[in-house]
Amino acid sequence: MAQSIKYINYNRKSTDEETRQVTSLDAQARVLRDLAKHERLVILDIIQESRTAKEPGRPLFNAMLDRIERGEANGIVCWDIDRLYRNPVDEGRVRWMLQKGIIASIRTPTRSYYPADAGLLMAVEGGRATDFIIHHKRDVARGVHEKLLRGEWPGKKSIGYLYDHVKRNIVPDPKRAQIVETIFQEVSNGRHGLLWVSDRLAHFGIVNRSGQHWSKSQIHSFLTNRLYMGVMVWNGETFEGKYKPIVAPELFKKVQDALKIRSKPRRVRHGHNFPFCGLFHCTCGSMVSAQWAKGHGGLYRYYRCTRKTGVCAEPYTQEKLVIAQCLDLVKPLAISSEHANFVRALIDAETQKDGESLETANGEMNDKISLVQKKLNKLTRAFLDEVIDEESYQAAKADLVAEKTNLKAEKQQLHRTRSSSWNEPAKAVINALELAGKLQTEPSPQEISQLVHTVGTNRHISRKTVTFSFSKPYDGIPSLLTFSHVTTSNQSLSLGDENWWITKWCPRQDLNLYDVTH
Repeated sequence: MAQSIKYINYNRKSTDEETRQVTSLDAQARVLRDLAKHERLVILDIIQESRTAKEPGRPLFNAMLDRIERGEANGIVCWDIDRLYRNPVDEGRVRWMLQKGIIASIRTPTRSYYPADAGLLMAVEGGRATDFIIHHKRDVARGVHEKLLRGEWPGKKSIGYLYDHVKRNIVPDPKRAQIVETIFQEVSNGRHGLLWVSDRLAHFGIVNRSGQHWSKSQIHSFLTNRLYMGVMVWNGETFEGKYKPIVAPELFKKVQDALKIRSKPRRVRHGHNFPFCGLFHCTCGSMVSAQWAKGHGGLYRYYRCTRKTGVCAEPYTQEKLVIAQCLDLVKPLAISSEHANFVRALIDAETQKDGESLETANGEMNDKISLVQKKLNKLTRAFLDEVIDEESYQAAKADLVAEKTNLKAEKQQLHRTRSSSWNEPAKAVINALELAGKLQTEPSPQEISQLVHTVGTNRHISRKTVTFSFSKPYDGIPSLLTFSHVTTSNQSLSLGDENWWITKWCPRQDLNLYDVTH
């Protein structure tokens, strides 16, 4: 029957204000286009009118009915039956044309009206008051979906964001956004649990309305909230946010990895200071814990196996031995502050050179983003054409939206650092090498522990002996530093060594720097 009916698509919003009508009319048109495509309806024309239906006399509406009476069309597609009339004059004309068969069908997204239903229209309108809540809920859901499509967050503001009524979207809170980013940075190293984060937030004055610390579930929701990296998830569907992210995608991923590792968090007892606790494994596979023990001259900190996997014969190790061995192991990485400043200057020089190619890199990034958007468009068409099911569509869409968000974040990083996203990680490496040098003369257990966590992997204590390997890119640095010292006769680096540092150390592809900021 639908194949023999020629429809006119009629969209109406009850206002003459252009700034208020655009969103609603576009939303109606989008839904009705999808309906027509899905039902294979023949649409002759699309009419959009911004006039109230409480009074008769809408010119475009009357012109549409005149065209139908002349036989140009015999069907109407609209968002709801109340889009056609809200007064008895227009209602009577529509019902009479439907009853006579002049209008063969009126289609909405929720039902169809045919000549035999003409008498029911009055009853439908009479029950409109009862159905108001249902319709209102549906309209609100439509409005929410439209906001999501525009990249606007319609939900509750997360900590770190404010609502900007001009932009009609969330924006970073100048005070709390930095707190959120700091928390993510601190959690990304994998050494802090959920209760620690709760205490840390309370330190910044972020607590529940009752004044209590956040619960574990609240902290977990906070740390896994993809809203912070520019991805909106609503009712299981993923959307691209058009607001400024607080957390970079790379940092967000590191936090998720850290949460997986710490799947069974424990509260660290207050009052104890065991800087190497949780840093090393025993040879039996258990973690190395710590405790106070009495010895000759007073109390001492000792490290021992937790024996979580069973009986273990590994002896206790005094903290001063752990410190001494850690310093000896990181010594091959040590450089002086003079060396560190020299290499930082070279990094800045390379950064400036990279800035000259910013336009080319920016164009390439735009091409990648455009390619992902084309994939999204193609995926949506495939879903509307029923080529793929909804579950596959949602999963694929989530991946593409995440990919596009990551690319946009990289593009922002590109502009922020003049196309040198490697600059800060490279300096982080230099900072670690400089710290390794300073600790040789000014040892600090806390800083030694943090340095070992940064540069070391496969960390163990066995038979009172500390062992670990250097992670990338630190694993190749000792040999590079040895070569440098040989060529400079163990003296301060001079300008003559500049080419060596640029060609041997600064190239980004040799550093894998994105893997060293944890």
